[in-house]
Parts: sequence; structure tokens; C-alpha cells
Amino acid sequence: MRRRDGPPGRETQAADSTERRIWYGYGTLGRAEKDPLGMFLQDVVRIYAEISVLSLPVLVVVMLLPPGVWYDATATALVAWMLMTVVGTLIRGGWVQPLVTETRGWVTLSPWLLALRVVYFNLTFVLSAFGGVVIAVALDWPPAGVLWAAPVAIVSILLFPRVAEETAARVGYH
Repeated sequence: MRRRDGPPGRETQAADSTERRIWYGYGTLGRAEKDPLGMFLQDVVRIYAEISVLSLPVLVVVMLLPPGVWYDATATALVAWMLMTVVGTLIRGGWVQPLVTETRGWVTLSPWLLALRVVYFNLTFVLSAFGGVVIAVALDWPPAGVLWAAPVAIVSILLFPRVAEETAARVGYH
């Protein structure tokens, strides 16, 4: 399926194929067949970089916070970061179906959807990391922070492809 044949803003080819793009250096691109482990490793690097770079504003704030107890924002942000990366990877590879959409696969790298990622990923980190700290302190039970951050991160990433579809349709991207 070509990108133009699917929903706006969705990248379905990686979910429907075992081929991945390979960069050989000096501007040379190619495609290669990958086994499931190779697909997962290539996709995890892509999603990790995407989430990490575009979430730098909140990640820097978390890094600069004074050290606290083990359930502070660093711990909850780390749990959210890992789970966002793994679930995003599983969506991109087609192993997990995103919520509220029938289309498999991740989101394209269009300018509008990159801007959406900056807002969406940073809000997810704020809600999961700092919300987890607030809940852990309020309940005076350290694991509550992680138990909050994990489902917030997972559900957020499972919903992201649908949010991207809606955004792409509204801005006229296809």
C-alpha cells in the first residue's frame, strides 16, 4: 500500500512489510529484507530517537530536578520513556494495533505531524512523570508513581496514530 492510499499521515509500509530502508552513507539509500529481530531493532532506534529528540524540553527539566527519593520524576519519566519507545516500536512494526483506528503502522514525518509530536510527547511526559510523582506523594506509596506512569504512557502512544490521522486530515495532509 502506498502512503497516498491509506489514511492521511499514516506510514503503513513498515507494518505491512519485512523490508526496511538502509542508509549506506554518502547519500546512498537501499532496501533490505529483515527478520523480525532486525525489524524490531531498526524500528526501536527510529522510535527512540523520535521520542527522545522531540521530548527534550521535558526531559531536560526532569534531568535538572534535584535528586529525590527513588520514585521521583526521573523514575516515572524513565518508565514512561521506555514504554513509549517499546509500544511505538510495536505499532510501527505492525505487531500491535493502535487504538481507535483500523490502520496498522506508525505516523509519517510530515512537518505538521512533527509539530504535533513535540506537543503530544511532551504533554505525555508531563502527565506521566509529574502526575506519577504527585500520586506517589499523595498516597505515600512510592510504587504508585510507576503504576500511574506506565498506563498513561502506554495508552498515550496507542492513541497517538489516531490523533495524528485526525490532525493530518484537518490540515489537509495526505
